[in-house]
Amino acid sequence: MQRAIVFLAVALTLVAAQPFQPGQNLVPLGNLRTQDFGGPYNLTLLTTQEAEIKSGIAAKQNYTDADIINFLTNVECLEGQFDTWGAFGFGFVGNLNLGGPAPVGARKANLSAAVEPYMQEIALSEQGHALFVRQAGGYLPCPQVDFTGGFNGFLGAAYGLGNSTIEQVYGSPFDPFMNDQNFVLSVVTLEEFGATGNKGLVGLLSNPVLANGVAGLATSATAFAAVERTLLYQMRNATVAPFGETVQQVFARISALRDSLDGPQSDDQGLLNSDPRNIAVPDTFINNIPTDIRGLTYSRTPQQLINMYSLGNPSGIGPFFPNGLVGAINSPVGYTNMATGLEVFPATPADAYQETVAQVGTVNPPIMGLNPSSVPGETELTQALYGQLDDGTYLTRGYNTSVPNLNMPNTNNNTQVMVGSPGGYIPATDMPSTATAGK
Repeated sequence: MQRAIVFLAVALTLVAAQPFQPGQNLVPLGNLRTQDFGGPYNLTLLTTQEAEIKSGIAAKQNYTDADIINFLTNVECLEGQFDTWGAFGFGFVGNLNLGGPAPVGARKANLSAAVEPYMQEIALSEQGHALFVRQAGGYLPCPQVDFTGGFNGFLGAAYGLGNSTIEQVYGSPFDPFMNDQNFVLSVVTLEEFGATGNKGLVGLLSNPVLANGVAGLATSATAFAAVERTLLYQMRNATVAPFGETVQQVFARISALRDSLDGPQSDDQGLLNSDPRNIAVPDTFINNIPTDIRGLTYSRTPQQLINMYSLGNPSGIGPFFPNGLVGAINSPVGYTNMATGLEVFPATPADAYQETVAQVGTVNPPIMGLNPSSVPGETELTQALYGQLDDGTYLTRGYNTSVPNLNMPNTNNNTQVMVGSPGGYIPATDMPSTATAGK
């Protein structure tokens, strides 16, 4: 009897424990816990990562690892089939789609000899991602995907066209397979869905083998997105049909739309980033890998991805998935939810927002030999951050103005590094003031 009472007491303690309470070994569904007995740690400065984990805890709900793998069927079937058709002129072979329907609007892209090899390598890797999903147990057929309706619907929303279509406004629809710039823009639009979404899934999987594999999906997708951004930067002044705007401007609109659809956090950036509170390269603002100030890539939850794919439709049905997504995770409901339980790691309040498409308005005219820093609309499309502005210039961003105590353990987060300073660590007494820095 006494043993039963002890067992019941232990069980109740585990059930009542908060997420990330150190020392808890139970990993139930809808929750995340750590087995690290060294905490709690002071994560005050890691506001981006804390918010992503809170979103992840809320997103997991009662989904199993199998549900998460089946969710990846949607992501990898969309990306893999689009990239494969565009690079090679055919779709998945063998059993990668498990009898799923043929995509709508698929054909070979009109690619130059300079761009095509990159796209072929990426397409082969995306087929490999689909293979991982199948070998990891994903048993659902690929869903119906629509390339023509998908990109026209998504870009129509990025241009704020409302109920009008791109063809009605510009005289012809957007053709993702037309040329280098149209295809690479389309590829990276989907690539960064997958890169951020896969990273967000790593913390939701309880099986370490699956988590390791999905981490590989995220890292390879991020690498390929950097290749795609590099190609787009090289053709940033090329005009994108039928909009009459440049690659750089269209990409800025895509980034603004993606960020406005995934919740209040600021986690998307254009081809250039001039916001000094992120990694902003002085003078050129080149942005091959969008990151926070720590150089860390972003995460998204499945619900956030679905809200982006569906343009905010609660049913999950949208331009890319006209019949909805397959599997148990098929709705964006709750995409802004944040879980509690991390309050033992206090965070500095900071509210981020992204301007809506309507607020951005028309970005004209196309770039005509202007420097990146004077691109029309670039400043307006840059994410803005409300909160502490101690890191408001590229000289001071991410810098703790208190003098670090190098003898303190790293759990105190008092040892900071300079980001963007050629001189490395600079004592606070030698730092220019915020009012004069960068002038």
